[in-house]
Amino acid sequence: FNYFSVSASTNYQESWVFETINRDYDQDAREVVQDTISGFDAFRTYNFSTSLGTTIYGQFNFGEDKKIQAIRHTIKPSISFSYNPAFDQYYETYLAPELNDPEGPLTREVEYSRFDGGFYGAPSNFKSSGVSISINNNIEAKVRDKDSTALEPKKITLLNNLSVSTNYNFLADSLKLSPLRVSGTIPIIESKLSVNFNMTLDPYALNNNNQRIDKLNISNGGSLFRLTNASANFGYSFSSKSFNKKTENEDRDQNETFRNGGRPDALFGKSIDNINGEFYEDEEPEEDEEEEQELYNYTLPWNLRVNYNVNYGNLGRQNMITSHAMNFSGDVELGERWFVGASSGIDLTDGKFTPTQLRFRRDLESF
Repeated sequence: FNYFSVSASTNYQESWVFETINRDYDQDAREVVQDTISGFDAFRTYNFSTSLGTTIYGQFNFGEDKKIQAIRHTIKPSISFSYNPAFDQYYETYLAPELNDPEGPLTREVEYSRFDGGFYGAPSNFKSSGVSISINNNIEAKVRDKDSTALEPKKITLLNNLSVSTNYNFLADSLKLSPLRVSGTIPIIESKLSVNFNMTLDPYALNNNNQRIDKLNISNGGSLFRLTNASANFGYSFSSKSFNKKTENEDRDQNETFRNGGRPDALFGKSIDNINGEFYEDEEPEEDEEEEQELYNYTLPWNLRVNYNVNYGNLGRQNMITSHAMNFSGDVELGERWFVGASSGIDLTDGKFTPTQLRFRRDLESF
């Protein structure tokens, strides 16, 4: 790497309202009384953040004579710091009885903001200051193209956007370290089949009531992380073009100039008959014959996308597949700019079909 990128930002927001509230506890009625106060009021909030990042490249070369010529690993680490102050000045308190003794004296302080329930909500009265760390990875390979006439090797993606991130809150009373989040995409068949995955790894242990405690899981006799949830999505796309056997190369092979060793595009002029000096013309089918052939071979353009989703949950030691479903979505072009489509699926957990949608649309292009 050669450079670091640094950015800093601060946000300031001022919110104006024309109604606020006032709360108190009516001891005679044994209930909380809320009054609406009309009039202009405002609150102001701000925060600060800064980040530092870079890009690291690593390449392993195997040789131009190899099937896999090289593998490149791109790493983008970043670290950011944020600070959000507490806005206690916008909060008041009132006295209320203890929850387990509603008939008792007013001994419990209840905190509220006069901006509660407003259009902008109430400002936060919790202070936070933390560091976020993320690492993004991409792995690509350079392979020899099957087409022997290709001048450049083919580049394929082996792993796309493998991201690992977490956060540490300096001001939290406990559980300062956030769960580790991992996500990424594995392309299997270029532009057709890919696997998207993500998972959450918790560093903290659980007590006997399956509640998180302020003790690292590894210190509690467990592994470094607990897998709390994970999901994967398998998607495959194909269309009528996928079954079109006629390729550009086949069209080119039918060109007479190309068959005779020239270019198919007349870059250097058309071929000349050495006997009479006339230009050769590539044979064109008769117009009626061409239209008849196109009509015979006409197929409705269509596309189809099939997805399989599976979710795993282990937040409180459930250790189970919470859901998995198969979904599909497709469209058929009935005519020029006229489309009809449908989306549906089946929930494999309970064997029921998901809601089915039918759509009909016309592409207006422009008004």
